Amino acid sequence: MKILGFNQVSNTMRLEPESFDDLYLLAVVISPGDGVEGRSTRRFRSTETDTGEQKDVRVKLDVEKAEIDRSAFRLRITGKIIDGKPLEFVSMGSHHTINVEPRDSISVHKDEWKSYIIGRIKEAVAEAKKPRLGIVAIDEEKASFAYIKGYGIDIVSEHYSRLSKKMNEKEYKKQKELFFDSVISTVGNMPVDAVMIGGPGFTKDDLKKYMDNGRSRIEKRIVYVPASDAERSGIREIMQSESAAKLLQNERVKKEFWYLNMFLSGLVAGKSVYGAEEIESRIGDIRFVMVNDNVLNNPKVKKALDAADANRVKIEIFNSGDDAGMQLVRFSGIAAI
Repeated sequence: MKILGFNQVSNTMRLEPESFDDLYLLAVVISPGDGVEGRSTRRFRSTETDTGEQKDVRVKLDVEKAEIDRSAFRLRITGKIIDGKPLEFVSMGSHHTINVEPRDSISVHKDEWKSYIIGRIKEAVAEAKKPRLGIVAIDEEKASFAYIKGYGIDIVSEHYSRLSKKMNEKEYKKQKELFFDSVISTVGNMPVDAVMIGGPGFTKDDLKKYMDNGRSRIEKRIVYVPASDAERSGIREIMQSESAAKLLQNERVKKEFWYLNMFLSGLVAGKSVYGAEEIESRIGDIRFVMVNDNVLNNPKVKKALDAADANRVKIEIFNSGDDAGMQLVRFSGIAAI
């Protein structure tokens, strides 16, 4: 996520999502009654019988709903038009939907920006810069090393094998082991918990055998997947694989479960509470709140979160579709330690 600007006088923040996670966060952050301005298209008819043509416009909506369209990889923000340009192509008061994709910028106006919401956006900005998953695309000629970050792929280095068909069997074997050793050393130094290795042919499989034979131990989770080549296209193939999606999902879920288990342990010891009204009534004792994203607009939950925010209590927003979020539903979607 990028924060392109924040006007504290008008309470308007300009944001640019860089990934699907950022779109999901915007769906959580944007509430009914907010004002959202962005680029869109409207069908303009010069006469009633005219079929019309699509015109590029910039519209501001009084938001009624913000939801993720997973099939189209975008965020849909629906509401009534309260402003727009050019005026001749905009019908004030009519309903409209702004479709937001990664790299599209929008401006979001709120009557008040809660610090836990701003904090979550700033967290997304910081997360975009951190390596989340390591990727190695390897073939006979080279290995390309990259990271998946919040905004996409960051290719950091390439190692060439220097293998040649002219080498005799002993030379070829020795050079291949030197190549594998350099790959293993680099993987071992990647600042991530999990690395995906992919490529065509047998090189990927030979590397796995070499590592499995105990030549080198890497304290990371290694996942092997097929890929067409060791170029950027191969890295992108690995990044878009089902295995990559599962690994990235697991990292977020792991963090949420850590918080949930802290809450459950405290529940047994009488040091945890749940439910918006209970949390609000004991806010002076509360140190940490976890809340599902799908209850953020519930008036009682909002009241409890406002009280927590005023008392500088840490608030963690859970994805209600993840396993931890599904368990939090049993506790009214909001719990505290």
